Amino acid sequence: MDPATAAVMVLLQCSPVEGSVCKPVDMAPTMYASLDLCMASLKDRLASAPNGETVGRCRLVDATVTEGLPVGYTRVLVTRGLGADASTSSYIVQHQP
Repeated sequence: MDPATAAVMVLLQCSPVEGSVCKPVDMAPTMYASLDLCMASLKDRLASAPNGETVGRCRLVDATVTEGLPVGYTRVLVTRGLGADASTSSYIVQHQP
């Protein structure tokens, strides 16, 4: 996975009375490994709100900058050596929850 191709989904909940009044859904933005995966998931999420009370968007983000990771990935730290001679590397790897 290239962390620079990660995407994030942000959802808003809109008032059925005043469609122009929207607030963020009470959950953290969801990260995906690609924009295509995010868009497919967004389509499913919005289908559960056929009256338009939920709106959303997917945007590309650089996970190496945002420190966030897409769903299904985790960060593994590997330390080699001991004491002052030790060096640590960070890897992003796929995992099954």
